Amino acid sequence: MVAVSHSEALHMRDRKDKSGFTLIELIVVIVIVGIVALIAAPRFFAQAGFDASRFHEAAISTIRYGQKVAQAQHTNVYVVPSANKVALCYDAACTIPVTSPADNNAAFVVTAPSGIGLTGSGFNFNSLGQPTPNAMQTLTVTGDTVVRQIVVEQETGYVHK
Repeated sequence: MVAVSHSEALHMRDRKDKSGFTLIELIVVIVIVGIVALIAAPRFFAQAGFDASRFHEAAISTIRYGQKVAQAQHTNVYVVPSANKVALCYDAACTIPVTSPADNNAAFVVTAPSGIGLTGSGFNFNSLGQPTPNAMQTLTVTGDTVVRQIVVEQETGYVHK
């Protein structure tokens, strides 16, 4: 048995009585968590932001694929944007579509989800992968509060955000 002095016993009892959180500390933590939830929750549940981001990335991939097809096949590939989709074609009227690598019978078209739009003019890649007209091309994805642009650089045809 270990002998404990009277002052040590009082000190141990005081420590035991003071363990845990006070009511004020708990209320402050609950208020802070509530404020963070009010700010962060709308960002997690805003589907339009996720849809716009996903379409933006898909459109960039589509345009890059069109450039690679133009270079590989030594031909012009037209990027034909409309209000809610991007299509790849071998002619400006889009009567001869580029076929999808996933489905050889389907046209290569990426369609935006409901509420997401696309603005910008069409252009084509020549066999060197350069955009024609030889100027920077910009497409804009709309539908939420963030402006998402797709830029195709002059001369090189580099496609980026």
